[in-house]
Amino acid sequence: MQPLSGVICATLTPFISDIGFVDYEWIPAHLRFLENHGIHGVLVLGTTGEGPSLGLSERRRVLDLALSHRGGLNVIAGTGCAALSETVTLSQYALDHGADAVLVMPPFYFKNGRPEGVLNYYRALCDALPENARLLLYHIPAVTMVPMTPLVIEGLLASHGHQLYGIKDSSGDIQHTTDLIRRYPQLRIFSGSDTQVANALTANAAGVISALSNVWPDLVRAVFDAHQHGRDVATPQARLAAVRALIPNPTPPPLKAVLPWRSDLPRTSVRVPLTNLTDDEAAQLRTALEVMDVL
Repeated sequence: MQPLSGVICATLTPFISDIGFVDYEWIPAHLRFLENHGIHGVLVLGTTGEGPSLGLSERRRVLDLALSHRGGLNVIAGTGCAALSETVTLSQYALDHGADAVLVMPPFYFKNGRPEGVLNYYRALCDALPENARLLLYHIPAVTMVPMTPLVIEGLLASHGHQLYGIKDSSGDIQHTTDLIRRYPQLRIFSGSDTQVANALTANAAGVISALSNVWPDLVRAVFDAHQHGRDVATPQARLAAVRALIPNPTPPPLKAVLPWRSDLPRTSVRVPLTNLTDDEAAQLRTALEVMDVL
């Protein structure tokens, strides 16, 4: 398999309503939009994709669609669940059906367990996966409240280094990302922050896993291309960061509101517990983005 790198979009998952089914027909058109605008790969069912809000059967079907309509895109599957057995089932399914890697957040329900328990969770997962599996650890402590500690990373490198492929660092802390890159040169480190694309690439990150690229793949590629060709990265990064500053957290509601303004894709919904933007919120966001001339 080819190495994973570049601009990877953490894709949205479409729902027909906040308590409704997945709008599966929406997914292939979004993948073509991303590929046609220069995205190198996709992460499906991550945080931006509301992965934990889907059941296992829904997640398998979303994966099936992403893999069958991938075109030239690499596909990383978000397969982390609170229950180890479900993480194993979904990870095996993704890899058996052609995913290039799996991204697995730590078990997130129990917040104050020992790091050894998290390490044992990942070791059991790796034992259940093929020897050539590529596992990305997911460091997003603001959401899971369970960090990827050196004990976990180094313990897994010692026991399953042939399967541990890399880390997605969504801490938003460029020093933390830089430290990971320096400390673990054998791993591929991806930044999960749209505000730190240029800094991460300068520090030799493998790439960025971006939420904003669902809507503005061109803005993220502009930073990546400037870095690749030795051009000024500060200007495109500043523009990307300025757009990011207008997008409130959590990102799925505003991104789903904006995407139809930037594409031919119809409006889609988030799923509870998230809530869609109100009409007033959407109108205010649209005005701000029009002022920036990014619609």
